[in-house]
Amino acid sequence: MNNIEDRLLEEKVRLSELSAPEELEARLRMALNTAVPRRKAKWHVKRSWTIAAAVLAVMLFAGNQYHALAYYGKMLLGFDEAVYDTLSELDKQGKGQDLNERFQLEDGTMLTINGLMSDENQFILYYTLSNPNGLRSYDGFDPSGIRGFQTDSHHILRGATSGPTGGVTETKGYVAFDPVSPLAKKLTLSYWYKLSESDQRQEGQITFTYRPDEAMPTKIKQSVNVTVNGQTITIGTITATPTMTLIEGTLQAENEQLNQAVLNGMDLIANGESVSLFGSSWQSQTGAFSLEYDALPENLQSLHLILKKTGDTVQIPVK
Repeated sequence: MNNIEDRLLEEKVRLSELSAPEELEARLRMALNTAVPRRKAKWHVKRSWTIAAAVLAVMLFAGNQYHALAYYGKMLLGFDEAVYDTLSELDKQGKGQDLNERFQLEDGTMLTINGLMSDENQFILYYTLSNPNGLRSYDGFDPSGIRGFQTDSHHILRGATSGPTGGVTETKGYVAFDPVSPLAKKLTLSYWYKLSESDQRQEGQITFTYRPDEAMPTKIKQSVNVTVNGQTITIGTITATPTMTLIEGTLQAENEQLNQAVLNGMDLIANGESVSLFGSSWQSQTGAFSLEYDALPENLQSLHLILKKTGDTVQIPVK
C-alpha cells in the first residue's frame, strides 16, 4: 500500500511542474483576443418569432380562403355559352364534379373531359375539343352512350359553344345522357368517329372516374294522380332534381279520354309561374310517355299541373 501511495505522490508532483510551450500559449491568447464575439441568443429568438408569425399568417389566410379556393376549383369555366341557364347557375354554385382527364382521339384531336353533373334524371358530361390544325366536323367525335356497373345510358341532348368548322381550333360543349347507377365508380364513354380518309364510321371508347357520392340529391319524387269522370288514376311519377323535372308514366289504351288529355300537353306551374317544357315523347305501342321540364325554383311553395285539353288541375304536394 505504501509503494502505491509513493507512486501517486510522485506523479502528482510531475504533472504540477508541466507547462505549455511559450509559442503555443501566445497563439492561443491571440486567437481568443481576435475571435468575433457571437450574437446574443435574443437575436435568434426574435428571428424565430418572426418566421413563426409569417408562417402563421399564411396558414390563417389559407384557412380563411379554403372554401373559396375549393368553390372556384369545382367550377366548370367557359361553358356559359354552351349550356342552358339552369346548368350555368348550378355551375356557379360549384355543383359539378371536376375531372380534367385528357384523351387523344383517332384524328389527333385532344379531348378533355372537364367535369360532369349527375342526378336521378340525367348525367351531363362537360368536354373540350382542341386541335391546333383545326377541328373537323362532328364526325370526329359523336358521343352515343355511357356504360358502367349497372349502367347503360343513352345520349339524349347535346350543346356546344361553336361548331368544329371554319378553322376553329377549340370548342367546349356538353352531352346529356340517361342517369347512371349510383354504384358505378368507372364509366366508359362510347362515341362514333370517321377518319378523313374513310367514309366508314367506327366506334371508340374512353374510360374515366366517377364519384357517385357527389351526385346531386332529388328534390321531389311522387306519383301523379289524375281524376277523369270522377275516377282517380295514377298516370306516372314526377321526379324533380337540380338539373330538370321529369314526368313519366304509361297510358292505358282503353282510357281514350285520359290519353287525349295527357297527350295534348300539361302545363307545369311552380309558385304561380309556368315552368319551361324542354321536350316530350310518347310510344304508341307501349303507351309510355315522358315530359321534360326545367328545374323547379329553390323556394318552392306550390306545384300543380294543368291539363291543356280539359283545363283540369292536378295538385302536387311539395312537402
